[in-house]
Amino acid sequence: MRSLAPWLAGAVALAALPVFAPNSFFLHVAILILMWTLLGAAWNVLGGFAGQVSFGHAALFGIGAYVTMILYLKAGVSPWWGIPVGGLVAALASLPIGLVCFRLRGPYFSLATLAVAEIVKLVALNWEAVTNGPVGFLITGLPPLRVFGLAVDWESKLPFYVVAALLALAGLASTAWLRTSRLGAYLVAIRENEDAAEAVGIDTVRAKVMTLALSAFLAGMGGGFYAFYFRYVDPDAVLNISLSMEMVFIAMVGGLGTVGGPLIGAIFLTTVGETVRERFQVGHLIFYGLFMMLAIRYMPEGIWGRARKLFSSLQARVLGHGAA
Repeated sequence: MRSLAPWLAGAVALAALPVFAPNSFFLHVAILILMWTLLGAAWNVLGGFAGQVSFGHAALFGIGAYVTMILYLKAGVSPWWGIPVGGLVAALASLPIGLVCFRLRGPYFSLATLAVAEIVKLVALNWEAVTNGPVGFLITGLPPLRVFGLAVDWESKLPFYVVAALLALAGLASTAWLRTSRLGAYLVAIRENEDAAEAVGIDTVRAKVMTLALSAFLAGMGGGFYAFYFRYVDPDAVLNISLSMEMVFIAMVGGLGTVGGPLIGAIFLTTVGETVRERFQVGHLIFYGLFMMLAIRYMPEGIWGRARKLFSSLQARVLGHGAA
């Protein structure tokens, strides 16, 4: 029950938030926070637990977005099915990518993932028969969504909020499972010393490829959600390297290798980004970048890690005074 309590509290808070949302902009920011929580968790699975710094997650995000959008526009597949199918296709696409890139280590692996992202973007730009090239796809209208027999208007932000909340919970639950699983223990060993992990019999390539597939599945679902929320997909929107960097920053600012880190990072960076963008239309990225630099410089363990240290220190002091 103690382990389930935070999840139950979080579910209750998510369910109650739309009731107290003062306006649609507040709900829009909440949706963005949940979407980036999912994407931060997707990157944290690979970068935080396995220590594999990827700059190519925008490719997995973009694959999920394109697959979900194509299924809807060309095959009439509901977004309820399109989002998980987009994640599955991204996971399948990550398998050959992982088998090739995981032959490299350190910065060479990071550069290889960056090259993969650029290759995927070039494919999307030039494979016009499938991706519409640089024009991309635009949804001009969505039919009412049926939920338990009731028609829900997609123009309302509430359906998107519900879907985003479910996806974010799935991402955090996957991270929580990984932390306590045997695969998670293998990944920590790989992160600390890959040669030693291989020496004790861990199949490091298999473990990393499995983790990349899980990370790709989450990132692909995030891309599918993005496609239906913003209703527009093109190479510059969903295959931009800035998306990969945003995932990295969210995981780092929140706390690498932690369950709650992506949520904390998404809350801080999304609220800071939206607030600064609203007040400083010109040069807002300067303030946003400055905040990230300060957070990484003075809290290398992340906000979640720093909070845990402070709580442990406070608990030790309280127990020490009690014993005295």
